[in-house]
Amino acid sequence: MSSEDRAKFVKEFGPRVNALLERLHKAANVGKGPMSLGKLDILAAASMEVLTSALANMPEPMRDERVRGLSATLARDVAQKRRRIEQKIPNRKLDALRQTPPKGSA
Repeated sequence: MSSEDRAKFVKEFGPRVNALLERLHKAANVGKGPMSLGKLDILAAASMEVLTSALANMPEPMRDERVRGLSATLARDVAQKRRRIEQKIPNRKLDALRQTPPKGSA
């Protein structure tokens, strides 16, 4: 990829990703009260969208390498992050998050 192509990519892709993240943070009400399962689900879906978009925009050899190593790496990284969260917040029951009902439901 030439430097001109790279600059064009960054100019177009960066703002799209930032806008997507901003919309998803707003949709999930991130930072407004405790994280519910619904909020976590929205953020997980958003992360997948950003990840798949980033990978889809990579050139072929690099994309294949990243995708091949992703599953094992992701499982390991999630487990490590979970341990860190549990150490930082030892008394919080992470698996007992309550599901926030959708707006407008009775």
